[in-house]
This record gives sequence, C-alpha cells and structure tokens, in this order.
Amino acid sequence: MVCPYCGSDVGSSGVCEKCGAPREDVRLTGWRPDPTARHEGRYYTAGRPTGRVRNGRAEANDPAGGQMLPDYVDLPSRSRMSIRSSWLGTGVAAAIIVMVALVFWALHLPRRGQSESPDVNYLATLHDAGLAGQFNSDANAIAHGKEVCRQLDDGGPQQGLNADKIAVDAYCPQFSKGFHILETATVTGTFVLTGGDSSVDISSIESDGTSCHGVNGYSDIDRNTQVIVRNGRGEILGTTPLGDGHGDGLTCTFSFSFPVTEGQDRYVVSVSHRGDFIYTFNQLASQGVHIHLGQ
Repeated sequence: MVCPYCGSDVGSSGVCEKCGAPREDVRLTGWRPDPTARHEGRYYTAGRPTGRVRNGRAEANDPAGGQMLPDYVDLPSRSRMSIRSSWLGTGVAAAIIVMVALVFWALHLPRRGQSESPDVNYLATLHDAGLAGQFNSDANAIAHGKEVCRQLDDGGPQQGLNADKIAVDAYCPQFSKGFHILETATVTGTFVLTGGDSSVDISSIESDGTSCHGVNGYSDIDRNTQVIVRNGRGEILGTTPLGDGHGDGLTCTFSFSFPVTEGQDRYVVSVSHRGDFIYTFNQLASQGVHIHLGQ
C-alpha cells in the first residue's frame, strides 16, 4: 500500500510511519503534515502538495521541498498574496474607522441643529430664557417674532427687547450684529399733596392719622388715582395706581412705581388731570418721579 499523503510504501499495515493511518475525511485542500519532514505542515490544493509551508503560525515558501513530492503544483508566492491581503485589510479598517466617526458625529450633533426649523429653535430659546410667558401661545410668539423681522426689513429701528433679539437670531440673523437690546428700569415715584398750614380752616387733605387722601377740590387724589405714562405720540406705555396715602392734614404722600423701557423720544407722566411731566429715560431711571400739588 502507498501513503496517500507522502506516497511512501507502508506495507501491509496500511499505516505510514510519518503520516499515520489514512482517514476517509481527509480534505483535498488545506494544511497537512509535511511528508518531507522539512516543515511542520505543507499546504495541499485539490490533493496536490504545494510549496507553501508553515512552522507554528509562521508561513514560508519551500518549492524545493514540494518538488520532492509527486503531483507537486506551484502556487503564487505567499508574500504577494500577503501584500494584497494587507492592502485589503487596511482598506477595510479605514472604512470601519470612517463609519465609526460618522456615527459619533451624528450622535453628538447639537439637538437644535440645522434640521430643525427656525420656529422650533425660536420657541425653545424663548422657553430656556424664561420669556415664553410673555405670549398667550406658541403661535402668538411665532407671529410676534416674524413681525419683528418684517419691521426690520422695512427699515425699522434695530432695537427691541430680549424676546425680540431671540426672534432676530432665529428668523433674520443678518440683523443680529447691530441689534440693540433695550434697557428696562423700575421707576419709583412720590406724589405729595399739600393741605396748607394749621391756620387754614378748610384743608385739601382728610386724614385719620395714618392714611390720607385729597378733599375740597382735590378729591380726585386718592389711592385709586391712576399714574399714566405715555410716549411723545400719546400712546400709553403703562399705568399704575397712586396707592395708599400716608400723612396728616398738612401733607399726604403717595408712593408708587412702574416699569419703563428705553427707546422712546420722551416719557410723559400724568396724575389725574393735574398736568403732564416730561422726562427722558435716563432721568426716570436715575432720578424717578417727584410731583408736588397744593398750597
């Protein structure tokens, strides 16, 4: 009998001293023990030995040893195949790196990216700034924001409140750089009604020793009398009541406050029908309002 691996005569035992007993499940292509004993293994293709050999995991070419075996077949050099495999492996690795980078970039995009509409960005920023409560609804806020930009497109003044600046950033960012956020101040004021000295029989003040109000021609001056603030065009900017008066029969002082925002040419303050008092924004913010009425 002949060994199916190395072709040696194995005699009647059928067992090769080098290769062992033949197996029915022997693959025609793959690694087998090297019949030449020059290396640990030799690669077979279609049952024919080749020059490819290995020792452990290290592979090499041994065409000289392969030519010692019957039906030897020459295969391309393993080095050339390794170069091709290396280039292929490098390409696959690069593709994987690019894919991982794209996934990372997509996951770390800002939540308010370009894919979101200006409406969404505008409303979200309003909520973050705590300004959404200025509007009755989201639709009302959006309508206001777009109106701000329409006025700027028509040549309107490049100024407004914080909510207006957010609208500009969302809908017409070309105006953002020069947009001025108007300052708002809380104005404090006093209104002092003088009733005359103690020798006067008829006083313009009625007092219970704690609270007081106007009488005898000044009955329009009490806690509910409105302080009205207008601009130069007569538009009402705000109102507030005088509040409780404190004093005696000689003087009655009312204290009040109101918010005011810069941007108007003038601010006209009136109390009942007792005349108009004109201020600038800086005067109101720094000095407040102090009005005296009576004898």
